[in-house]
Amino acid sequence: MGAVRGLLRSDAVLILGVSCARGCTQRGEHFAACPDYVSGGPGTCRGCRPREAAEGSLICGRCFHRLKSMILATPDMLAHLRAMIDPLKAMVYDKDPGGGGARTHAPPPVPVELLDAADYITTLLWSAVEVIEGRSPVGRMQVPVRAGVVVMHDFASHNARVIAEGLSALSARDEVVLFADAVIGRPASRDEWTLRTIFERWSLREEPWWAAQPCPVPACSLRAVKVTPPEFPGGETNYQCVKCEWSAPHDDDGFWADVFTRREGKAA
Repeated sequence: MGAVRGLLRSDAVLILGVSCARGCTQRGEHFAACPDYVSGGPGTCRGCRPREAAEGSLICGRCFHRLKSMILATPDMLAHLRAMIDPLKAMVYDKDPGGGGARTHAPPPVPVELLDAADYITTLLWSAVEVIEGRSPVGRMQVPVRAGVVVMHDFASHNARVIAEGLSALSARDEVVLFADAVIGRPASRDEWTLRTIFERWSLREEPWWAAQPCPVPACSLRAVKVTPPEFPGGETNYQCVKCEWSAPHDDDGFWADVFTRREGKAA
């Protein structure tokens, strides 16, 4: 279950072009032949005009940002999973003089999906580093039984840093498509993982909060904008006024993130 099958290994040859190699499209942008373009109104097509690949890359800037954000968040997620696998490894106990801090009962059974997800993350990080450093990854890795939360967080932090630093070069290679699919894509079946589905399953998402800045609609101008962080790192943050129902458009360039920076308090 959940094995990283063929991760970052491909004999396919990608044709260099201006479009994102993952087939990303622009929301609300249509080709002239699209029925939504002809009708001039919203229909079934969310957008069919391709996103341009970033300069020197096979993928668009949005994919690149999501990849980097999620990879940099893996240390916290892997540590979180490890703590759930064996909570005692995540806690510090004061031992009495007689050494009575040892476990005295068998641990409860661990859900297979927890072990599988942790193994997936370690395999993903290891495989990506192997490719970036010019080697060919074969097989998969497993989280060592005796490895604690700190060890796993350190392992993930080191590998995530190597990947983030090498991502620009990797994004110009055809392996980046497989890597992006393994990180931000959807798995082929429910028995497999991607990093995105792991973050959705065991969310570390921040709670919604109220912005201190007023609604940008002149007729409203009330401090009623609710900011809802994304489900997973690199996803979209939602900005919506609960009074006039204004909602921020797609925030590719981070404009609204710069507008709403101050917090008034937590939102329900």
